[in-house]
Amino acid sequence: FIPIDVMKRNLDGMAAVKMNVLHWHLSDDQGFRVESKTFPKLAVMGSEGEYYTQEEIRDLIAYAHDRGIRILPEFDTPGHSRSWFVGYPELASNPGPFTVENENGPSSVTDPTREETYKFMDKFVEEMGKLFPDQFFHIGGDEVDPKYWDSNPKIQAFKEAHGMKTDADLQAYYNQRLEKILTKHHKIMVGWD
Repeated sequence: FIPIDVMKRNLDGMAAVKMNVLHWHLSDDQGFRVESKTFPKLAVMGSEGEYYTQEEIRDLIAYAHDRGIRILPEFDTPGHSRSWFVGYPELASNPGPFTVENENGPSSVTDPTREETYKFMDKFVEEMGKLFPDQFFHIGGDEVDPKYWDSNPKIQAFKEAHGMKTDADLQAYYNQRLEKILTKHHKIMVGWD
């Protein structure tokens, strides 16, 4: 978490050296940093109180725009998403409880086999897509620890039923479903390779 005044100073520095895109990493295992009115427990429970209100984000986007800088948001999924599970454990591939305070506590990755996951992501992308006007939307997608999928019999049965041989196949399935959601909300998906 970086305070807004420091973010503005960073944007001033970017403008001074003609940098025009801020890739803003807003969620990770350690915290979910954006207020969601649709899913308030994301930030309230997943941030230890350090998150940006939607009003602060709109103000920062306008500040960046005035300096010729686009803001590209990143919300990590399906890995690096423990902070999502603090308030919404049903998204996880294994039971919690989850915390952001304890680095050695339970972790997980998003369960890509539940339809509820995609309903959640659809509402989430709709809300964040309206908040962040940039055409690109970064989903993270890196360093997914497959042990959480491999140790879940329901997920393994889903893989088998859908002819998936590897966890990479399962992640590709998740990414393809997520890309359709982003396209529906007029966003272009970006992720780590």
